Amino acid sequence: MVVDINILASSDVHGYYMPWDYAMDKSYEKGSLAQISTEVRKQRELYKNTILIDAGDMFQGNCSEFFCEDDIHPAIVAMNEIGYDIWEMGNHEYGYGIKNLQRFIDEFNGEVIGGNVYKDNKRLHKAYCIIEKEGIRIGFIGLVTSLINKFEKGTKAMRGILATDMKYELELIEKELKDKVDCIIGVIHAGIDNENNVKNTGIRDLLKDDDRLTAVFCGHFHDIQNFNIGNTIILEPGKFGQAIAKLLLRFEKNEKNVKLIKKSSEILIIDESIKPDTEIIKKLNNFHKRAVSYSNEEIGILINNCMSEKSEISGIPQMRVKQTGITDFFLEVVRYYGNADVAMIQLDNDNAGINKGIIRRKDINRNYTYVSGGITSYQITGKVLKKILEYSAYFFNESRVGDVNISFNYERQLYKYSSNYFFSNLIYDIDLTSEKRIKNLTYENESPIGDEDKIIFATTKYTMDILIANVLSGEVVNKIYSSKDELREQGSIRNLSCRYIKEVLKGLVEIKPKNNWKIITAPIEKNIREIAIKLINQGYISLINSEDGKCNIKSVNIYDKVDKFDKGLKKSGIDISRFSTKGELYRYANSFIFG
Repeated sequence: MVVDINILASSDVHGYYMPWDYAMDKSYEKGSLAQISTEVRKQRELYKNTILIDAGDMFQGNCSEFFCEDDIHPAIVAMNEIGYDIWEMGNHEYGYGIKNLQRFIDEFNGEVIGGNVYKDNKRLHKAYCIIEKEGIRIGFIGLVTSLINKFEKGTKAMRGILATDMKYELELIEKELKDKVDCIIGVIHAGIDNENNVKNTGIRDLLKDDDRLTAVFCGHFHDIQNFNIGNTIILEPGKFGQAIAKLLLRFEKNEKNVKLIKKSSEILIIDESIKPDTEIIKKLNNFHKRAVSYSNEEIGILINNCMSEKSEISGIPQMRVKQTGITDFFLEVVRYYGNADVAMIQLDNDNAGINKGIIRRKDINRNYTYVSGGITSYQITGKVLKKILEYSAYFFNESRVGDVNISFNYERQLYKYSSNYFFSNLIYDIDLTSEKRIKNLTYENESPIGDEDKIIFATTKYTMDILIANVLSGEVVNKIYSSKDELREQGSIRNLSCRYIKEVLKGLVEIKPKNNWKIITAPIEKNIREIAIKLINQGYISLINSEDGKCNIKSVNIYDKVDKFDKGLKKSGIDISRFSTKGELYRYANSFIFG
């Protein structure tokens, strides 16, 4: 007898239950639970033995936090209606406190798993669950990144809760399961590679010397993945409901034994071609109306434009390389509520900015995308501050004589959130030609910063944890305040920004960049740089981007040899092979194309 079992997984939905982006206040049909429901219905018609799971972070983002005090959360309404069988808790599920978490679990109709999360030395959830289809028993092991200990350290949300080492727990659970099931599947809320260089926080580390898992459904890093590590299939379905990971298992079963004879995997993309399930739309409609109203709440009036300047070079966001009013606004908020000498933020929206006129809550949310980010203040020294500044400055690559553009350190683009940090109350230069990059550093009042200075430094806890795991390892960093501890969700930077506009600025906002910092690059003749930029902006030559398109990883340099990034000039009838350097080619192209 042959039995097919179809396993489907979502992950990192982050509030995209309806096909709507509440920060943009418009339809978003590149993924949602409503569309996932449509695809799941189709899959169930094709395969009667279908199992549906979620690998975590169903909560946090797209107004989902607005409903956490409701009798039942829209995520649970949708998951129950769709018929999810298994839910592995992601790190963000723990951010709303144990009371809310337990309520979410109690209201969910399926199985909740999480084998490495303990409360008072007892597992908070089941380590695994077993689902049987036509006599085939499949074990699902749930794990979440142990870094939630750092993400939520010191917060009320995680009081009494400990996430243990995933590899240690995985080996224990596998031994317990191996004689009970016909195959084992991992449902693991963690990325492929180790996070923040911490061992056993990535799937690769977990699977070293371990071939007991048939497949792993993972999440957390918001990537779309479908590949093998050894004989184990690794699947990750991206973020915001943009895909479903599918694993199809075929078993041969007789009276004596069960044997897995075939396995295959694919990613099912959820896009505009997948219409939302009308039943889900009906169930969530009242939640949707409330979220739209909340997002459109008027916060204040902006009396000048604070959009980022137009990018000088197409493909290089101007706000990455120049101070902007919108970054200074968020820094002002963080410094004020953190009662800090110096504030630091990062923005993940490269096109951040607000237009003149009414400011609505959605404008703040669109620009500051780190939903759970609160303000945490620390006491540090001037020496530690300088280390942080130097670390931030290495977001950029070294600048060489003849470089047309600034390029970016590829390794730093792999972080979950941007590590291009912005600072308040400081004046400094970033010299990309020097090993020691921070120059002319002073406070905003132009007083010097001594190594022994005691500084109140405000940022997000997540960001500081990354720094402590890297450049600040071994340094003394004392936490003194947390807005999330004091105010819970009202202590997010998003909510405090709205409060700042209402209460401190009295609804009237004027934002101008302070121009406290600038980037120094190696020299290049002004005329040839302008020619090269014109050729880039008009599509004749390309920036040197990474294969995954995350950023330009090397500067266009006029002294480098002509290469594939110049091939766009061939369309103009130029034989690019005649030229030995890019500079020679660009001068000729300028004359040939533009006259």
